[in-house]
Amino acid sequence: MLEAGCGRTTRLSGYRDRIDRLVGVDLDEPGGRMNEEVDEFLVADLCGPLPFADGTFDLVYSNFVVEHLERPAGAFAEWHRVLRPGGSAVVVTSNRSNPLMAAARLLPQRLRTAVKGRGPGAESRDVFPARYRANTPSALTAQLVRAGFQPVRVVPVATLHRYAGERRAAAALLRGIERALPARLRSTIVAWYRRDAPAG
Repeated sequence: MLEAGCGRTTRLSGYRDRIDRLVGVDLDEPGGRMNEEVDEFLVADLCGPLPFADGTFDLVYSNFVVEHLERPAGAFAEWHRVLRPGGSAVVVTSNRSNPLMAAARLLPQRLRTAVKGRGPGAESRDVFPARYRANTPSALTAQLVRAGFQPVRVVPVATLHRYAGERRAAAALLRGIERALPARLRSTIVAWYRRDAPAG
């Protein structure tokens, strides 16, 4: 399994007993080397060629990385190349269709960093400028389909309450706002795509 943009920690720690080998790649070398969950770490630009042979992995997992990609089409093409036929890509990313997420994009970077620090508890060194080149369900799916994937399940889920941190009233307000929105406008996309098998 390849974790694209593994950073210093992984959300996969609860699943390590099901993962035979977890390989992490990230541009942040000091951060990646701190990640104790990966079996192997390599420094790599996700928008460039990855240092793996064709068909190396069964699954590529990406957690809140897509919004930072300068060239998501190049990244998705590489995911397709390094996956075995019938392999899967699992993507968790921000949904720019959500009105509050779209509005947050207008904030200066320092304010976005402060909000992520006070709410979900992100450290400033882990907050990167968002580019949002593939960050609606339709845009994400269209780019992955062009790269040779087929959607299995693409679900927007409500996660805005995390930005409230320990503030219960604020969390309840954000939950209420997301419940009132159509499902396609919820703040986080959780998506599963399957790599097409080669023709013939």
